[in-house]
Amino acid sequence: MSDVTVVVLGTLRFSATSVEVGSLPRTIGVACNALSPKPLQTTDFTSGYRPITIEGYLRGLDTQLETAAAHLVRLKANLKSEVAKDTNTLEILWAGTTVPESFDVYKNNDEPVFKHDASSEAIHRLFVTVTLNCLP
Repeated sequence: MSDVTVVVLGTLRFSATSVEVGSLPRTIGVACNALSPKPLQTTDFTSGYRPITIEGYLRGLDTQLETAAAHLVRLKANLKSEVAKDTNTLEILWAGTTVPESFDVYKNNDEPVFKHDASSEAIHRLFVTVTLNCLP
């Protein structure tokens, strides 16, 4: 079992420090129905996507072919392209579990927000916040 929540968006895997799965928006409508025993009838339907907000970080690693700084630049570009896709798959492996939870991602309109601070520069880490539109 892991102590860290792991997120896989498409083919990109990264660590999450916080994951918030929002509620599914529902709309309740009222309609008149002359044939019903009561004069009003309600309708209930899902009117949108479930927002999932992920705060985490990307970390560049040194390899034989690439420096940690170059790897971090590539990871950042990969995350932007995964978020920009019209459809994608999101898997969340919650800390302490062994089976991931899957979501279908659709029509994202936000880009990831990147935050860089001086303390993470030495270890080539970039903090990121992503909000995704998911179907239930």
